[in-house]
Amino acid sequence: MLKIGTVGPTFPPFEGIAKTAKNIEEKGYASIWFPDHLMGWWPQSIWTPEIVGGFATYSPHTFFETTLSIAAAASASRSLIIGSGVTEPIRHHPAMIAQSYATLEHITKGRCILGIGAGERENVEPYGLRYEKIVSRLEESLQIIRLCWNSERDELLNFDGEFWKLKDAVFELPPLKERPPIWIGGVKERMCRLVGRYGDGWLPFSVDLKTYENRLQLIEEEAKKAGRDFDKITKGLFTSVIIDRDHDECLKVMDTPSIKAKSLSTPAYVFEKYGLEHPLGKDFYGPTDFVPSRISKNVVLDTINKIPLDVIQETYLWGTPDEIIEKLEKFADLGLEHLVVWNETYFGDFGKVKSSYKCLEEVLDYFKE
Repeated sequence: MLKIGTVGPTFPPFEGIAKTAKNIEEKGYASIWFPDHLMGWWPQSIWTPEIVGGFATYSPHTFFETTLSIAAAASASRSLIIGSGVTEPIRHHPAMIAQSYATLEHITKGRCILGIGAGERENVEPYGLRYEKIVSRLEESLQIIRLCWNSERDELLNFDGEFWKLKDAVFELPPLKERPPIWIGGVKERMCRLVGRYGDGWLPFSVDLKTYENRLQLIEEEAKKAGRDFDKITKGLFTSVIIDRDHDECLKVMDTPSIKAKSLSTPAYVFEKYGLEHPLGKDFYGPTDFVPSRISKNVVLDTINKIPLDVIQETYLWGTPDEIIEKLEKFADLGLEHLVVWNETYFGDFGKVKSSYKCLEEVLDYFKE
């Protein structure tokens, strides 16, 4: 059975987190996830009512702190899995990540997941931190988190890495039952190898079917090298969704300025499939290159006109409920076990808030059955 989760509220009122967690648990969702962001993916230069419609009331860069959000969601739910989608070890020292999520294991009664990745430039560099050697930094951090979580009483912890040093450190917060699973985001080769070596789960963002299959093979290969059981690694997928009962309405939503602006973060290799160069550069890759706050309104409006609908269709999981079910069945055939959806339909048409979630419930009900 394919489990389906969704993204929790990131903006006020804070009480909305508990309300949403309770609501989606009642509907049968398996999980709720909270991004660890300071900056969103939309340039605020175009975040005006005439461009993005009713959603302009909220800033695209409004995010509650992640671990507090997880705790709030836990307070209003009983069985809901609650995860970070995803955090990173540049703004957060790995020993502090170990402590935070070990604490959340107690708060959630064993229902939390540490989702972690290499990090996005937009959340790091504008805040005065270095964005470099991010995958190597992540690997060291995973080693330290495991070192802390596996430590014994009165054990002194030492680690001499390139980025992190521990000297006679201790970590003695015991688990309630067992430490949280670590799900690693990312789709590039080095990231997938980390999944095989260290991950309890894989949570890539918006990848096509062929890439998903190829990367699973890479993860399996690396897991075997590390002497790990590939079957015990949960196969996840985090994806943005455009959904409507009418196929053509989905196409209209994807052709709006707000959805096109989000699609600027689409990697250059997707454009290359159609013989095109990414409007922000031929080697552009969203997580490592995109800083929305630095892009002016004129640049955004000029570049989004260069994004063809074909590219936008590859950026999203989109279609009618039946079409999305058909697409997900193909992913499930490859091994997908846990899907996390971020409904962005109403970013293109604010009037579709309720109808799009009703459509998603049909997808949810299908896989529950």
